[in-house]
This record gives sequence, C-alpha cells and structure tokens, in this order.
Amino acid sequence: MNTTLHPLADQYLHQLERAAQRMPRADRNELLAEIRSHLDAGLPPGSTEGDVRNLLAELGPPEDIVAAAVPDRGPRRRGAREIFALLLLLTGLPPVIGWLAGVGLLLWSPLWTARQKVLGILVWPGGYVVAAGALPLLAIRRSCSVTPAGASDAAAACTTAGASAWSVVAIVLILVAPLLVAVYLYRAAGRQSDVT
Repeated sequence: MNTTLHPLADQYLHQLERAAQRMPRADRNELLAEIRSHLDAGLPPGSTEGDVRNLLAELGPPEDIVAAAVPDRGPRRRGAREIFALLLLLTGLPPVIGWLAGVGLLLWSPLWTARQKVLGILVWPGGYVVAAGALPLLAIRRSCSVTPAGASDAAAACTTAGASAWSVVAIVLILVAPLLVAVYLYRAAGRQSDVT
C-alpha cells in the first residue's frame, strides 16, 4: 500500500471526505478506506498525472460515490420538526423547557449542518423569554455620585436615565439577531430539502 498518494488523488480523497459528511462516521471511514485502497492498488509508484486522472475519471465524482453508498431513504423535507424547533428556540416558551425542546428538535433534524445547529443554539440561549428579562436591565442606566456634604459624612446622589447608545445597539441585537437566524435556518432547511 502506498504511504503517499499523488496530489490529485489526495485532493480527490479530501473532496470525497467533504461530500461524505452526511454519512455516519463508521460508514464514512469505511468508504474512505475502500477508495484509498483502490487508489493505492491502481496507482503504482511512478504513476503519471495522466494515469491518476484516468483512474479518478473511472471512479467518478465524489458526490456520485457518496450518493451510491447512502441508502435511498426518500426525500427529506422541511416539516413540522424544523418549524417547531425554530419557534421554540425563538420564543423559549414555555420558559426553559420550550427552549430545551427546541434545541432537541434542532439537533435531531437532518436538514441542518453542524455549524447551523451551533448557530441556532448560541444566537440567543433561552429565546425571547430570557431576552424579555434582560431588556429592562439594558434599557435603564443608573449613575450615582458621591458628594462630600461635610468633613465627616458623604451623601450619594443617584439618577436614573434612559438607555445609552450601546444599550440600544444591544437591545436591537437581542431582538433582531434571533429572528434573522431563524429566517436563515428556515431557508437553509428548505434548500437542503430541495437537494435531497
């Protein structure tokens, strides 16, 4: 077995690995090992670039190999699971339990990638229910100053003012970011269901 492959064959294996990300890890590793073994057997030391290209052409595109290796389960479509996941993540209702149920549905759905799932979880943990509790803290700015009233005692004067510019930006992010991510995930699930 060759320890190193021609750069074109190595690049082909990387493309195959990316295409096989939707497969279970054990199946993906088995497929990669099988194709690597085929490449090792078909490319003796000193193979030319033409030999490599011919062998890769015989194998076909990595996406076709993965499609042939994945059993046909029928098309997966965006459905109630994805919609409820987004609603529960976004609203967080009922408090805590709703958001956790949304996380479970998000992780269970095959239509989102791992990155999309992490984005859905981290954009605003707890949903709008938690945001509603945090907004009053951001909206009110309180400042206190200590003024000496004499040599021995000091009086504190506190004032409450409206939101600062940074608080307004934070409030907008807290309210808008989860909505934008929910729209993005909804559309991503739709695109994935069109592909499968």
